[in-house]
Amino acid sequence: MYCVMCGALHLNALKNNKPVADLQCPHCHNVFELKSHNGPFGSVITDGAYDTMMARLADDHNPHLFVMEYRRPEYMVENLWLIPKYFFTPEIIIKRKPLGQNARRAGWTGCNIAWKNIPSKGIIPVISQQEVIDSQLVCERVSATAALAATKINSRGWLMDVLYCVEQLGREQFSLQDVYGYTDYLQERHQDNHNVQPKIRQQLQILRDKGYVEFLGRGEYRLRDEKGMVEKSVL
Repeated sequence: MYCVMCGALHLNALKNNKPVADLQCPHCHNVFELKSHNGPFGSVITDGAYDTMMARLADDHNPHLFVMEYRRPEYMVENLWLIPKYFFTPEIIIKRKPLGQNARRAGWTGCNIAWKNIPSKGIIPVISQQEVIDSQLVCERVSATAALAATKINSRGWLMDVLYCVEQLGREQFSLQDVYGYTDYLQERHQDNHNVQPKIRQQLQILRDKGYVEFLGRGEYRLRDEKGMVEKSVL
């Protein structure tokens, strides 16, 4: 596997007991975790300890994630996606129930990753339905998302959630009122904030500044297509 962050031709496998890391680029030193499944993943991906995951997010020490679906009888990879680490937010981490008293690790609490709640621009195909995507295009798509990498974890959650809501509208052009339709959804995910609609306006402005949406005036916006984002990142 090549490095999707810098384009180096190979990734090195890390030791089996290395926590939350499977691969590392010898050139740029980015670290990757691999989650694989025989057949399609559901809406969540099982991960490790909840407290450990939350600490990693807070310190920005989580690796980039490869998600692989394969078919065991044929040893065939069906799909492989990359999720850059800066698309991970506390809002997509689901805390599981602690293990019961009779379990070997009684009280241990794991977590799931609600990866389908990540904006589609953060789920970048590397292999799609057994078709290998051109590596240069993959690297360009990853590079186009890099504007989000420096965002602090607390504000990143809002940014990703508003971007997710915009994508859920399912159309290129949309209005501020359309996004307001997700007020209840966003309030549920950010219960400490009681000014959701001003926050929506703020995040749309940030998405505009980062090149993800275009402001058309009079409360109207346009979601920039992938080609435009790639061209912006190259420039």
